This record gives sequence, structure tokens and C-alpha cells, in this order.
Amino acid sequence: MQAISVSEARQNFKKYCDDVVENNDIIIVSRNGNGKENMVWIDLSAYNELKKAQENLQYLMKLEESYKQLDEGKVVVKTMEELEAMADE
Repeated sequence: MQAISVSEARQNFKKYCDDVVENNDIIIVSRNGNGKENMVWIDLSAYNELKKAQENLQYLMKLEESYKQLDEGKVVVKTMEELEAMADE
């Protein structure tokens, strides 16, 4: 992991891109000097993994909420005919 300034990022853009892609490095670009938040450079595969983890976490949170509702007795029982009728609507 490297922390660099925006100026350093501009001056050595290709080098840092290569570090990220070829070495799986993470680059933190500091933008504190102008009141803006910092940013992070990661390669596409790491980004895709983070997005997948985020989606999995959202799914798990929904599942946890479903189990909570089940424990609290907040369930609805439907017959197969009722479910099929709902699908036709």
C-alpha cells in the first residue's frame, strides 16, 4: 500500500497504474490539501471482488431480517393455489 499526493499521482501516473495492475498494489491518493476526500486506486479484479462481497453482505442482511421476522412470528402462510394466483396478477 502506498500513499501519495495528487501531484505525485500526476507526475508518475503510469508508474502507479502499473503498480496497481501488475503488483496488486493499493494506492491512496491524498487530496487533503484542498478539502476534498482521499481516494483509493485498486485494480479491476479487486474492485469486482469488493462489489461481490458487498452484494453478498446485502443478501445476508436480508436473510438475517427474514430469520428475525420468522422468530417473531411475522409470517404469512399461502397455499400453492394462492401463490399461483398471485403470479398470474
